[in-house]
Amino acid sequence: MSQPDFSVRAFLPKDAEALAVLTTELGYPTTTAQMTARMETISACADHWTFVAVREGTIAGYIGMSKQFFWEQDGHFIRIQALVVKKEFRRHGVGKLLIETAEQLAGFNDAKMLLLNCGNREERQAAHLFYPEMGFEAKSTGYVKGVKI
Repeated sequence: MSQPDFSVRAFLPKDAEALAVLTTELGYPTTTAQMTARMETISACADHWTFVAVREGTIAGYIGMSKQFFWEQDGHFIRIQALVVKKEFRRHGVGKLLIETAEQLAGFNDAKMLLLNCGNREERQAAHLFYPEMGFEAKSTGYVKGVKI
């Protein structure tokens, strides 16, 4: 799976630092230690996948997905839980390549569909244009509520 100059491969533990930088760039401050711990947990789950887009040894972006089941119908879907492309690599086909990877994974897993949520912050407006270009349609409104532990 590659666009010109880019290839996609599965996440490796050595990628945690780059993922921390990308996650921070997305607006979620994350240290390498935090990302390492998160990725250890995520990687231990058989139905969770993380792929990175790489060019000349530099991680240009990543996508994180999980298999989830419907309550309202039979079957399952793949939820894209994280998708970020480094600013300098945006509009170079990296996001498209990562979405195509998700589509291949969904097909391999006989998933009925891909689902994702995208924040409503101003800096997400480009993503709101990108997803329909990739064949996604807006279908719902999401809500979030923090809980005290």
